Amino acid sequence: MKNMSYYITRIFNNKLKLGVILFIFVAPILDILMALVDVFKGASVPVPGLVTFLGSFMTAGLQGVLTGYLPLFLAIIVADDCIEDYRIGYKNILVTKRGKNKYFALNMLKSFTVSFFVLIIPLLLNLLMVHIVFAGGTYIPADVEMLKSESNLLQSYSNPMFYNILYILVFSFIGGIVGSGATALAMAFPNRFILYPLAFILWYISTAIKPSIIGALTPFTVYPLSHYTFTIIFVVAINIIAVLFSFFKVTKYDQV
Repeated sequence: MKNMSYYITRIFNNKLKLGVILFIFVAPILDILMALVDVFKGASVPVPGLVTFLGSFMTAGLQGVLTGYLPLFLAIIVADDCIEDYRIGYKNILVTKRGKNKYFALNMLKSFTVSFFVLIIPLLLNLLMVHIVFAGGTYIPADVEMLKSESNLLQSYSNPMFYNILYILVFSFIGGIVGSGATALAMAFPNRFILYPLAFILWYISTAIKPSIIGALTPFTVYPLSHYTFTIIFVVAINIIAVLFSFFKVTKYDQV
């Protein structure tokens, strides 16, 4: 617990990290405000569960920014410390004090935990807020015939709370995995010119393959979550490979 508080303190003492976290927390709120503007302009009040940040059909810009650049945001928050520690020589002090294995394990624990909660907290708050702001809304963004022909849409529209929570958990879990992978890359290659392009390329591959990982982060589509099983496994696998590679490099080959 003491070691985790050390990492949390470092995050709160870094303005860039705080700025990225602030964006992640504010984006879902801005998304609600943008949807409200549409309502004030004459749009029908939507069913609350269908206008959440991840599932919003009225605004998608901020959601696209977060999902499209997710590894870069998380790398700034949880991975950049490893590069800074290497640059100033503090890594050697931490490794000497804690040992290589513990140093690596603590960074992995910090990365997954912080990434997971930085994502799940604002998304759950967004879910709560839309049910307050759009209480009583009845508009559904699809015609009746489409609902009849698309069984997954019909099922998800009938159970919006369950599907919102499910995809929020999936999104946060994927974020935790991606954050851990970014930190592993930072420990293996303590250079920002390597870390950020590499983390983005790995994520870009995940978004470019079919089906795209973005679909697995978006509720209320024609495809069920099971449709993205291969892509989810792919994302988890490449980040586990990064973690394993970094573990052997950091604990077996790096010199203190």
